[in-house]
Amino acid sequence: MTRLPVGIYKITNNKNGKVYIGQSQNMYERWHQHHAALKSGHHPNKEMQKDWNKSSRGFRWDVVEYCNLEKLNEREKYWINKYNSIEEGYNKGWVPFKRKENKKTPRRYGQ
Repeated sequence: MTRLPVGIYKITNNKNGKVYIGQSQNMYERWHQHHAALKSGHHPNKEMQKDWNKSSRGFRWDVVEYCNLEKLNEREKYWINKYNSIEEGYNKGWVPFKRKENKKTPRRYGQ
């Protein structure tokens, strides 16, 4: 059985230096989802979409860290703080995930 790449990823706008930090149980699939939404003009992050529309070539995707599923929330928060992506990036309005046992789909909760 092939393990899916679980961890933290970063999308960087090389034109203005803004970053988006995210987590996924399958980072390759998540990147595909981001890319498809941006290309179609329907990404939920309006600021990122606006910048993508100006110059899609300036965006880069990187794996920041592979980690265990149990550590995703903790590590995502760490990297968001490290890159200050709430104040200076695309994580404005970020709501952390709360994973429930025996559930594959994460649910969001307020702080």
